[in-house]
Amino acid sequence: MTRREWIESAVLLGSSPCACLAGASHDCCTLPEAAAGAVQAGSGEVILDLDRAPALHRTGGALKVVDSARKLRILVARPAKDKYVALDQTCTHGGGALTYVHRHKHLYCTCWGHARFALDGSVLRWPNSEKPRPLRAYAVERQGNRLHIRQEGQA
Repeated sequence: MTRREWIESAVLLGSSPCACLAGASHDCCTLPEAAAGAVQAGSGEVILDLDRAPALHRTGGALKVVDSARKLRILVARPAKDKYVALDQTCTHGGGALTYVHRHKHLYCTCWGHARFALDGSVLRWPNSEKPRPLRAYAVERQGNRLHIRQEGQA
């Protein structure tokens, strides 16, 4: 079966090749979520306990930190041995979830794959003629086994 036949059959059957294409959760093909006990929300920052975040134990790992009360969805990635980055996980183009691609050192939208972002939040690829909107990047500081992710302006 070709890719086109598969997509057409999914549409005819009322299903979708990906839950996010069907309007369901945008987390079908993305990152693990940080365990609740690994995250502390403080005033203006999120603190992530690296001992309780195994996805970040290795270079190339990534996870998401979700704080529904403060409407935060943060993607945290470890692109190098001593480097961590944190960015909004929601695509500024269509609202889909972003995931981290270590091989290319960028984030891409899991729903359509059209938008791509650099690790500083700048736009690498934008799918249409609208003005590209970068991602919000957060300041990250490692203190021992904890990552302090600063959220200035978000209380």
